[in-house]
Amino acid sequence: MPAQRIAMKDHRGSTNSVQAVRFGDLIYVGGQMSLDEQGQVIGKDITTQARNVFESLKRVLQEAGASLADVVKHNVFFHCDGDEAAVAKFMDDLDKVRLDYFSDPGPTTTETRVGLEVEGALILVDAWAVVGGQRERLMPEGHWNWSKKLPFSHGWKVGDMIFVGGQRSLDQQGKVVGVDDIEIQTDHAFRNLDTLLRAGGGDRHSLMRQNTYFRFFGQGREVTSYWEKMTNVRRRYMAVPSAAGAGLRITGFPHADELIQVEGVGVLGTDRQRLQPANHWDWSIPNTQFTQGWRIGKLVFCGGQISADSKAKAVGNDIATQTRNVFQFIRNVLAEGGLDESDVVKLYIYYSAPETWPEINKTTATIASVQREFYPTPGPASTAFRVSGFAFEDLLIEIEAMAVTRD
Repeated sequence: MPAQRIAMKDHRGSTNSVQAVRFGDLIYVGGQMSLDEQGQVIGKDITTQARNVFESLKRVLQEAGASLADVVKHNVFFHCDGDEAAVAKFMDDLDKVRLDYFSDPGPTTTETRVGLEVEGALILVDAWAVVGGQRERLMPEGHWNWSKKLPFSHGWKVGDMIFVGGQRSLDQQGKVVGVDDIEIQTDHAFRNLDTLLRAGGGDRHSLMRQNTYFRFFGQGREVTSYWEKMTNVRRRYMAVPSAAGAGLRITGFPHADELIQVEGVGVLGTDRQRLQPANHWDWSIPNTQFTQGWRIGKLVFCGGQISADSKAKAVGNDIATQTRNVFQFIRNVLAEGGLDESDVVKLYIYYSAPETWPEINKTTATIASVQREFYPTPGPASTAFRVSGFAFEDLLIEIEAMAVTRD
């Protein structure tokens, strides 16, 4: 079954840009922003930009033979300058728009405060959609809740897939649990993730992709030490071997006191292949049983790849070198499952760059140039944004890949 690539004009005016890929009933939608065909931002406020983004998402889904009602998971990456009150107003304005596009029961949602790659952009949204199929909304009793009435869901089970939205350290009134304590918040977030997987008939072994977004502004060795402190808690809830995924330092969350959110995708079944190439980069904690990738059925989840050595030390001090190393690592993971770049349907590209727009533009151009060395046209759909950092110091980029098999 070939994948259907939905090519529409992107913000650079290219008609070869793939905005979504449909494989069977599953649709991977790339990041949508409020941009014209010349890459200029439309709208200066979140209300205008959000409406344009969701209209764009609607059009892409229609091209793929779907609608917003088919969205089971959507991720909101936003940029908001200002204090806690400014972020609260930003989220209120965003939610008013989202209520015009999603009705109860709506998709899962994950909301993270990041840097976007176009000057003036305030929001980037990507989505996973499933057309048809038997679906079950996952809303466990006694679970955490939002502080206001929203139509979103904690999770969806569709067929043998479990889509989990951002799990947070909140109580049933939407208040943060464990203020200023990363260990308490990590424990609550991962316990909530575990609860969602069980509600969908699976468990932590069913989790194929799991991303951790965390807030931390330290530097140097502090970065790795903080990640290890957090990860020692995460390992209580991780399967052995673990899901593939990424660990990303971001600017923040809708609540100023939140330090972490986790989200993921699970697939039921035991007929799976762990993709763990020899002579690959490794993590700083020995014998973790973390995983580079999984192949289950016709789906492949390649976890976030970094430019590092076997001791989690960064390799290369420039974005071109690190990006090239990362794409080579992705190639190696895919090869373990008998796949190559032509099978990739979605990339998640996370990178850091100096906080000036000429440098950001230079960085994105370099990443795009290296990507073309590995991916033919039309390539995969993609979601890309800037992060504050990664699990280890001196890293500049991390990339996840989703692929589907042709057999």
